[in-house]
Amino acid sequence: MKLLVPRITERTTKKDLREFANRVLEAWFRLPFSEPARIVSCRILLASDSMGVEQRHGLIDVTPDDAANKIIRKLNGAFLRGKRVGVKRYDGAATR
Repeated sequence: MKLLVPRITERTTKKDLREFANRVLEAWFRLPFSEPARIVSCRILLASDSMGVEQRHGLIDVTPDDAANKIIRKLNGAFLRGKRVGVKRYDGAATR
């Protein structure tokens, strides 16, 4: 599942995003036969509005989906690089 972290600061890096999500995954409890929780990839998306204002958004791909849902529950509203951020499921169809 892909997670969106909207409106991150200019200073935020892909490494910061990975460490942010790993706060939850490091404490991930799993049964021996279940799929291990892991971050598949981290990206930073740049988007400009009609006024030319650029915004940066983090995109984190996490597997399995239950680990991604736990990240949403635990980190939505947490601080990333000194700024409170939201974390939600990414719906690629909503962006153009």
